[in-house]
This record gives sequence, C-alpha cells and structure tokens, in this order.
Amino acid sequence: MLFLKDVKADVLVVGSGAAGLRAAIEARKFGVDIILVSKTPVGWANNSLYSSGVLTVPQAGLTTQQYFELILRTGKRMNNQKLVKILAEEAATQLLELREYGVELNVRGGRYHTTGPNIMQGAGLVQPLVKFAKAIGVKMLDNFMVFDLVADEAVRGAVGFNVKSGKNILLKAKAIVLASGGACQIYRRTDNPARTTGDGYVLAHKLGVPLIDMEFIQFFPIGLVEPGCPMFMFPVPPFIIEHGVLQNRLHEDIAKKHGLNPEFIYLTDRDFWSIAIAKEIDQGLGEGEAVLLNLPDIWRVLGEHRIPQFLLRLAGSFPLREKALHVSPLAHTFMGGVRIGENCQTNLPGLYVAGESAGGVRGANRVGGSTLTECIVFGARAGFNAAKYAKNATEPSLEKPLVKEELRILDRVRRSTHLGVEPSLVKQRIKEVMWKYCGIIRTERGLEACVRALQDLEAEEVERLHAETPRELMEALEAINMLTVAKLVATSAKMRKESRGTHYRSDYPQQNDREWLKNIIITRRNDEVGIELSPVPTTGISAGE
Repeated sequence: MLFLKDVKADVLVVGSGAAGLRAAIEARKFGVDIILVSKTPVGWANNSLYSSGVLTVPQAGLTTQQYFELILRTGKRMNNQKLVKILAEEAATQLLELREYGVELNVRGGRYHTTGPNIMQGAGLVQPLVKFAKAIGVKMLDNFMVFDLVADEAVRGAVGFNVKSGKNILLKAKAIVLASGGACQIYRRTDNPARTTGDGYVLAHKLGVPLIDMEFIQFFPIGLVEPGCPMFMFPVPPFIIEHGVLQNRLHEDIAKKHGLNPEFIYLTDRDFWSIAIAKEIDQGLGEGEAVLLNLPDIWRVLGEHRIPQFLLRLAGSFPLREKALHVSPLAHTFMGGVRIGENCQTNLPGLYVAGESAGGVRGANRVGGSTLTECIVFGARAGFNAAKYAKNATEPSLEKPLVKEELRILDRVRRSTHLGVEPSLVKQRIKEVMWKYCGIIRTERGLEACVRALQDLEAEEVERLHAETPRELMEALEAINMLTVAKLVATSAKMRKESRGTHYRSDYPQQNDREWLKNIIITRRNDEVGIELSPVPTTGISAGE
C-alpha cells in the first residue's frame, strides 16, 4: 500500500477554468474551507483560457425571452429548458458581478469580451478570478490529478496524486464540485488543450451518476490545419472567415453551394458549416482531409481595419497573398456531460457539476460565446449549493476499503514491465478511431466498427498501460478516461437514429422530432452500462420555431 496523506476541506473543487474558479469564489463567501485542485498550474491550460473571451448576454435589444429562445433553437430543442431559463435570467447579473472580482469586461456587438495575450483571450477572465480566489482564502493544489471520487451514500472525498512528485493524497470533503472541462482530446483534430481528457465525466460515471447527450460534440467549422503554420489547429477568427472564400479543390464556393450564411457561422450555425465541410471532404472534394480558405480581398479590407494579430503571425510564415490556407473542422465543445438539476446537483448527495463537465444546458448545438456565460452562471450556482450542503453535512469519515481499490489500480499502472504500452500510443489510436468513425459524419456501420475498435484497443493495449514517472501515470490514466468517454460517445451516437444539431447520421439525415426529441441517458450500474431515453425537461414556455 502506497503512503497516503490526508487533507480535509468542506468543499473540494476539481478544475481551474472559469466554472471551477467561480464555484470556489461563491462557496468561499459562506466561510467554508475550499480546496481547488488542477492537473495543471491553476488557471492554465484549460478551455476558458484559450477561448475567444466572448460572453453572450441578453442585452443590446436581445431580451431575456429572446435569449432563451435563441439558446433553444440553436440547441435544436434538446436543451433542458429549466436550465436554459436560469441561464437567460441570471446571465446579465452574474456577468456584471465579475467586475467585482477584477475582471475587465468590454462591450462589443451586444456581447462582453475579455482580452489576453495572443491566442489566450480568456486570460482576461481566468487570471483575475485566480487572483481573487487566492486573496479570499481559497486553497489551491497545482499539478494534482484526481483519480477517483470516494463515496458511499454520499460523496466523502477524492483520491489523487501530484503529477510532479507522485505523492498520493486523500482529500476528505463534505461536498465536491466537478468542473474539469470536456473531452475533445478524444479526436485527432481539436483546438482543446492536451489535458481535456474527460476526467470529470469518468469520475461521475464510475459512481453511477447519469451522463446525458454524450453523442453531441460541437466542431468549430474552420480551424487552421496548414502544416508548419503557427496556431496549427486553432480556430480561424470570424473576421478572417467573413472576408475569405471557403472552397473545395474544384474552387467551388462551399458557402454558396450549401446555402450557408457567413454572418451566422460563429453564433448559431457551427453545426451546418461543419457538416457541409465534412461532406465536401467525404466526397473527395477536399485536399488532404481539408478544404481551402482563400483570402483574395483581405488585404484591401486591411487598408480600412487594424491588422489582426492572427494574420500578422500567419503572414510571417505563409504566403497568404499567393496561396489558400488548408482548413478543417476541429472538435471544440462537448454538448453533453453529467446530468444536473437546477442547483447543479446530481443524484449523488454532495456532488455538484458545472461548466463543460455538466450536460443539459447546451442541447444538440450551442450559441457561440454562451459556454463562458454558462460557466459563470452555473459555476456560481454549484459553489453556492455545495457550500450550503457542506454547512449541514457531517464530517466525512473514510474507511480504508473505500480507497483500497483505487490505490491498487494506481500500483498496477505504476509497475514496470517490458511488455508495457506507452500511454501516448493508446491516446493516438483512440483519436484516430474516433476521427474516422465517430466524427462529424456518422453511419451505423461506422459506429459499429468504432465500438469494436475501441473494445479491441481496451483488451489489447489499455490493460498493459505502463508508467514509470508521475507524469506518465497521469498520461496513462488520461488514456483510460479517454477510452471510457469514447465508448460512451460512440454508444450514444449509435443509438440516436436521426440527425440533430452536431450529430449527423448520413443514413438517417433528417431530424425526427416524433421519435427522437428525447435525451439519451447513460448510467453505470454494477459494472454494466445502461442506456435509456428520457423526455426533454421543459418549462412550458414556448421556445419558438
């Protein structure tokens, strides 16, 4: 048995993006002890940091009801309307409150914006929240991976280790907030940081907490995949897209061919654009799994506008005036996640979830800029309710049998063997399988092949994962989590026999409200995975058509 150090907190927050930080700040207002843990240095290498820094909000002529309807229409009515109502009603107040925490918000185009260096526009949101959280007494553990949650009839804590020293720690907590982000690293092409491997989904799933809408993954339609260019696999900013022409290898205008409006590519139509581009590539009209972004008028436009940093960096390494850029959709955001109620609660007492780790708000597609807003609104809700729960909960008491199995698995992965498989190789194979069979365009045959390939990968390689250092151990556990999430995504996608939002089945190309206006719920029970359909929760308020 490895040495295990005990640490106590009233509320444990897992994740240091916008949702986790906002939860920690709100919980701390109650005077309870908070520990926030992060696999990376706190506030770094998360989607909030690398976001565009845009937060949508009902203002500038957009009423609360119109915002509510916009979210539901974009989500193809797969959203939990009760959660969307909370988002619409609380967004304006919650975002303005950010200024009290040192966040500078600029208003442009009816939306709030934060700024940061280069591609980290979300730094203007995340870094002030880190500073404020520390100032009010939130304790933080950097470079710490939570490997398992510990629970009986309620959460009792978590087991994890320092990814630099390898030291194991048992974190005893009365309440836990999961805010560890999504899992787009299961795909070969993604703009997400390397650590977004679905840890929160797996932590909840192993305890039998239901997951919802796991088949819906939003792809950002136009990402840079030009070999050797800076910002490789980074979303091309809307300004550039609006003044460019997206073409296939026959030089056909893809937007005109598919009836797409560039004005809506960023806000509401990411699903339509991604599917159109994927179809062009699937039909052999792309170049190297990409299409072309031609910028014939960009230089004339730049005579009237400030040159964006994105173009300045590109122009230094690529002949933009003479050649078109290779671009492709990138896995961007998980629409689904852990199923939550209006107070961010789960079916396990003491466990709360917010941000991209939670499902139900976003539906089958999302409005651009809405996820950061969601992180703030539901991060605050999760922190408030976790602290409230912790105030009335008894001191957590952890019996050794609850943590023995977790440590045994850690020991197994740590043991050195000449037959061991490197975690990086397993990760890459998961990415290739998911990109090939469970990407933007899906079919029954492809999804069946996907599930088989993932099962073979688990049997042949995951059981032989090998790690000698703490960092390699983190990589191995991430590979296991990625495989688990990949199987859940493929299973949900295979079950949904229609096309809706970001889920496109070429063998079932139409949206079918009569049979499929239902959420797919996945729950683990006694080592078996159960899957069922559930009516979409509604408020009775019309969402428009």
